[in-house]
Amino acid sequence: MSESPKRSTSKPYTSTLRLRQVAQTREFILDAVTTLLGDRRADEVTTRDIAVAAGVSERTVYRHFPDRDALLEGLSQRLPQLDDVKPAFGMTDLDDIARTSRRLMEVLDKHYVTARAEAVFNADPRRFASGTQANTREMRELLAKGLPELGEREQLRIAAVIRCLASTQAWLRMREEFGVLGTESGPVVAWVIDIIIRELRAGNTPTAAGRTRLAGDAPPTT
Repeated sequence: MSESPKRSTSKPYTSTLRLRQVAQTREFILDAVTTLLGDRRADEVTTRDIAVAAGVSERTVYRHFPDRDALLEGLSQRLPQLDDVKPAFGMTDLDDIARTSRRLMEVLDKHYVTARAEAVFNADPRRFASGTQANTREMRELLAKGLPELGEREQLRIAAVIRCLASTQAWLRMREEFGVLGTESGPVVAWVIDIIIRELRAGNTPTAAGRTRLAGDAPPTT
């Protein structure tokens, strides 16, 4: 009888079943976080709460998600459907911003539970998901490219306003505080962003005093 071939020791053996179990446990934990964030603030959700809701030990939670940043990234990654509509994601022209922002609000409605959890967990200014940070950088780059005549500080201010308008946090607040669905808020957000872009292209920019500096006006003295 020939000998059975020996398993190579050059690479560690990984069971497909084991990988599936690990992925499933990860999803159980994220499901638990999503459910808990349905009626709590992010800072009210403890690791113990997550472990109990997921039916695992706290040690297991930490093994999959060693800190809150890892949990946030996990929640953000559960929204792959939004990658092609998030503000500034892969856009090349200022005219894309309003249309993309409107579409974002509509798509968030369709993924309400997951989007709400991601928005709540991503609201801490000390910890933003890497995707959120990347979108902010891309928005600033887009404004710098499309409106190079603006100063760096002006570009920063405008990018900040647009990112706040077109965000999951804005969508969630309009929906839950005012009862305005994304299908309703999306057109308004797009309209406001269109006005901002149109005014900037016309050379009209807001001053620090709250007035509008029209095209042709002398720049403010420092």
